[in-house]
This record gives sequence, C-alpha cells and structure tokens, in this order.
Amino acid sequence: MEILLVDALAAGGGTRRSALDVIGAGPRTIAGIFERNNVPYRIVRVEDVLRKPPREEVVMVSAMTMDYGAAKRVSRLFRSSFKVLGGPITCDPSVVSRLGYELGVFGEGEEAVNSLIKLGLREAKIRDLKEIPNLIIVERGRIHLTSRKVLSKRDFNRYAPSFRAVLHYKSIPHYRSSRVYVEVVRGCSNFNRALILANRRICAGCRACFGEDLEARLVCPQGIPPGCGYCSIPAVYGYPKSRDLDILIEEIKGLIKCGVRRIVLSGADFLEYGRDELASPLTHPSKPEPNLRAIGELLSRVTSLPKVRKGKVYVGIENAKASLLTEEVISLIADHLPGAVVHVGIETGDDVHAKLLGRPSPPSKDVERIKSAIKAGLRVYAYFIHGLPGQTIKTAEKTVSMMEKLYLIGVEKVTVYRFKPLPCSAFERMPEGPPASKDPASRIIERAARKFNLERKRELLGKVLEVVLAPGRRGKFKVAYPFREGPTVLVKGVPRNLRVGDVFSARIESVVSDRLVIGKFTRL
Repeated sequence: MEILLVDALAAGGGTRRSALDVIGAGPRTIAGIFERNNVPYRIVRVEDVLRKPPREEVVMVSAMTMDYGAAKRVSRLFRSSFKVLGGPITCDPSVVSRLGYELGVFGEGEEAVNSLIKLGLREAKIRDLKEIPNLIIVERGRIHLTSRKVLSKRDFNRYAPSFRAVLHYKSIPHYRSSRVYVEVVRGCSNFNRALILANRRICAGCRACFGEDLEARLVCPQGIPPGCGYCSIPAVYGYPKSRDLDILIEEIKGLIKCGVRRIVLSGADFLEYGRDELASPLTHPSKPEPNLRAIGELLSRVTSLPKVRKGKVYVGIENAKASLLTEEVISLIADHLPGAVVHVGIETGDDVHAKLLGRPSPPSKDVERIKSAIKAGLRVYAYFIHGLPGQTIKTAEKTVSMMEKLYLIGVEKVTVYRFKPLPCSAFERMPEGPPASKDPASRIIERAARKFNLERKRELLGKVLEVVLAPGRRGKFKVAYPFREGPTVLVKGVPRNLRVGDVFSARIESVVSDRLVIGKFTRL
C-alpha cells in the first residue's frame, strides 16, 4: 500500500499564488517516518493532484489554515479513500469533520503518524486510536480529541526529516531551483501575552510577562495563550527545542547530494538554536541571549560543506526575532554567511501597539538591530501585518514611518500580510482584518509597502544577477529566481540546453511590478 502525501501548504483554494520556489520541512518530516517504517509513499503538490487525481487507498494532506479550500477539494476527490488531515489547519479540530476526513493530526504529528502506521492506518480500531496523542478522530460526524502532547527535545530528534523526499518535487516548486527549508529549531520563547486582551488590574498583580521568572511565564492567570496575539506557535509547539547538530548536517548533506542548490535554515526563530541548552523552560524572548557556541558550530559545519564553501549552494536564514539580534550574533552570522538574507518580523511600527500585541521587543529598538545587521553585510527582509487588532490611523502612520526608516538604512524588501485570526492564538476570536481597499489605515500600509518594493526593484535596473533556472515560462520568457534570494526574474534569450537548476547571469532590463522584473541572459 502506497500512501499519497499531498502538499497543500500555501495553496489557498488550490493554486499557489506566491512562494512558488519554497519547499517546506513539514512533508519531508512525515516522509522520514514513512521511510523509517519501510512504507512506500509519494509526495504530490495539490495542484498536480487536482489536475490529475491518482487512485490511492490512503491520502494524507498537509495544509495551513489558509488552505481550507484546497483541503476541501482534495477530500471530495478521494471520497472512498482513507483520509488524514494534518498541519496548522487542524488547530481548529472541527475542520477535520467539516471537510470529510476520517482522522486529523493536531500540532506535532510525528508520534501520531508513527503510531498510526504501526496500527495499519485504516485497519486500526477506534479504541486503539484513542490511545494515540494528538489525534482528532471522527465518529459518526462528531470529533473526539485524544490527549495533547508537545514533543520533548529527545522525541523531536527521534524523527529526522527525509532528504530523499525532496526528489518528489519535480514540478512547481522544483527541488533543483527552490529554497528548501531545514527546520533547525521548533517552538518559540516569546511567552509574553497580548495585553490588548488583558485585565490590567490582574496584570498589575501578576506581572509574570514583565519578569524573568521562566517558570512563572508559562501560565497566565487570565488564560491568554502565550506569544504574539496573532501567532499560535508557542501555544501549539511550546518553548524552543533544537535539532541535534549531527542530524542537521546529515540532512543538509543529503539535500545537497540530491541536487538542492538553495537551503534555508528555518524555525520560528533561527536564533533560538541552542538556547534550550542555556535555560529551561525557555520562555523569555531575549534572556538568555543567543547561544553563540551552538550557532557558531552549526554555521561552521554547514559552511564547511564543499559545495557551500565553493558557493555552489546558497544558505540563508529565516526567521529571526530582532530581540535576539545582538551585535555578537550578527558578527557570527556575517562571518559565516556574508551577504545572506535574514528575515525579521516587525509587524507594527508603533511601540505601544507592539506591546499590546505581545511582541518580544519594541520596533524602535528593532530598527537599530536591523541597522547593525545591514552594516555587517547581511541583507534583511522585514515583515508587517495590516488589519491587526488595535490598528488605527495613528499606528498605521507609525508603521509607514518605520518602513521609510528601513528603506533608508538598506532593508531590501518588506512583506505585508493581512491579519487573519488563527486557531489556538490569543486573537482566534478576533474579526479578520479588512481588505486594504476598504480600510484607510490598512491602505496606507499596503501602499507604502508597494512603493518601497517597487523602488528597490528599480534599483536593480542594469545590474547583473546570478539566477537559477526554474520550471515554466511566460511566452518568450523563462522563469528564474535569484540564486541568493530576490524577486522572480523573467529571462529572455536563455539557451535551450539549460535545465532546471542551472545557474547563470542575467542583466535586469525592466521592472514589471513590485514583485517581478525582466532580464536578459548574459552568460553561464
């Protein structure tokens, strides 16, 4: 029996509109469990499944909250199959029943999937399933949640992701041209609470969120989930746990051997790596500071790999909390990965608003950390969210002002998302942020971001970029991505003998939009 693992991540209603060069770590982690149990499987992106559905007895779907439509379409295609739904989408357990799946996996799914395989999946008895943690069982249209479990660091490291699984990505995204994400750490140390929801009188008597007692920060007397109000990571995955270094190096070696050219060291915060060795429970977003020894050893071993050392494989970092972006860690990263992109979330430009959201540090300090990173030779992409609870014209104006500061200090790109309430987050019952077209505050943020990014694209005119050939074409143009990250490039004049994953130079000749430029092939 072969298992069909459908990657619906970021597919929305069934077609990815962005992140077309991204291969996430989640499906490869589940594939590692299949390989460990000698279970045959295929990973297929949801677009390919919807276009030409195969016949499979067992279908497992990985999706995010935004992928409700895609998950629903897959369920309808495989009415007679045994279907399991997993990924962030199941933070709302009711979707498992509503979408027509037999089982769901909540939160960390490694132990649940491993146990399901050993029980024979569709042959398993309900009474046996109820003993497995993190399962959502559908019985006669009703859901039953089994016990909740957050993996220990030891258990987390028992389930190594498969590097061979990347070979299943041969359409869009294609493993030879995409950024392949390697999860170096899971969980988040920001156990602040969203004060916008809090009773200030109770807060004044507790003050755990404002202190450094790590145990005390675990529990909120008001029941507010930990972390930034819009994020569910601390509530679902707990405080950080790092992947063992030897496991990471073997995974990266394997990916490179398979032909991967671009690797991103990822997690809710890359800078959490190894901090779990310094304190426990790790519930403070800045104390202790980053574990320089652990990060240094990781980067040293990664950059010592021959193809990385020779520049044949690019390595970047996503994400980093500005609260941990110290001068020492900036210097460490810049020494090992000069010119690499570091992704930093800011979300709002207003210090008071940031505190109400539960942010780990004020944006006025974040900009100084980012300035230091750019001065050291790193490239920074910054993230914002419009439509957040507490947003006003005043907070929006401060966010625009922050974007202007970031432009002047050299941030390369800003990305703005529209707020959507996530299950398990503090803001899960908040209304969705309005479209920018219907809200003046959101509109000025979105327009400022578009202007910022368009100006940055115009600065590329006449420059020669090293790009990697991707699948697909638009008329006479072939699609390529900057080898070291950047906007999608439509390239003319590409020799016919080049294949996906080949790296070449292209001169940028025109700007199509704030996300897309046109270039001309110059040389291999």
